[in-house]
Formats: sequence, structure tokens, C-alpha cells
Amino acid sequence: MTDVDIRIILKNTLLKNYYECSNSKVVEELELPVAKARIDMAVINGYMHGFEIKSASDTLKRIPSQVEAYTKVFDYLSIVTEEKYCNKLLTMTPKWVGIIICSKDGETTLIRKALINKKKQSFFLAKLLWKDELQILLANSGVKFNKSDRSWLLCEALAKKFTVKEVSELVREQLRLRANWKDC
Repeated sequence: MTDVDIRIILKNTLLKNYYECSNSKVVEELELPVAKARIDMAVINGYMHGFEIKSASDTLKRIPSQVEAYTKVFDYLSIVTEEKYCNKLLTMTPKWVGIIICSKDGETTLIRKALINKKKQSFFLAKLLWKDELQILLANSGVKFNKSDRSWLLCEALAKKFTVKEVSELVREQLRLRANWKDC
């Protein structure tokens, strides 16, 4: 199977209800503010759950750096793959990372359930937002800043003002409401 095949299976099975739910947003190819990382699919609702696709034709070389990047922002992370990589992924990923196997007949099998990630970082969560979104959140929170401040300064200000849990909630809500994802 290809990445596209696995993506279609994901859309038609595990993620199907999220596409139809007004409280959820599914974003494909979500760019992350860490090491030019990008997650294949992300579900954003009361949590952020990332889904990284690894087909049998992929390699697993980037998995350690990808997991490191994903750890900074996702509440949950699942790697969706084929049988070929199941055992390797079980040993090379942290226990909180879920593993899902896709088969050619369109079935998915949960091998390891994704658990809550306790290592998210406020600064990197804030970096998911666009500059104008950061400015609005800071202004609404009474945090002083200059309009000319670079985005990373605004991210630092947001991270200092709120707990990781609060930043997570603010970022998720903003991302769910974002209408035009290509204007970044």
C-alpha cells in the first residue's frame, strides 16, 4: 500500500466521524513549529491527536525526530502503518504512542492505544498560531506587547502567561475556528 491508500482507509474508518462533527477539525499535512516537521493528519477537538502514516515503502529513519517534534504539541499520537513495521515501531517509540495497523482490505487494527502525552510545551503549542491570532489572544488576556514584536516573542509571552493546559485549550480552539489554512 501507499501513504495515499492508508490515508483513505483512515478517512473512511477511524477519522470518519470527526469529518462529520462540528466540534472537530481534521487537518491534513499540519506543519509543526519544530524542526520543519509535519504530521500527516491531525484531529483537533477537545484534544489534538496526530496521525503519522508509515507505509511499507517508507523508512523509519525519521521516526525518532518526528516523535520528538510531535511530543511538543500533541495530546495523543498514533502511527498508522502496515504489518511490516509493527514490531519495530513498538520497540522504537515511547509507550504513550499508539500503533495502528492498516490492511489492504481496508481494515484497521489497534495494536497499542495512544495515551495522553504529558510532555507538551507551551511555547511550541503557541507557535502553531499565526501572528495575528497570537496578538488577539494576548490583547484579550491583557498582556502588553508591541505590534512589531516577532512571533516567537509573542509565543513566549503567551507561554509565560498561561499554563500548558491553558495554552493547549486556547490553541485548539483557535485552530478549530481557523477558516483558511493556506494563508500562513
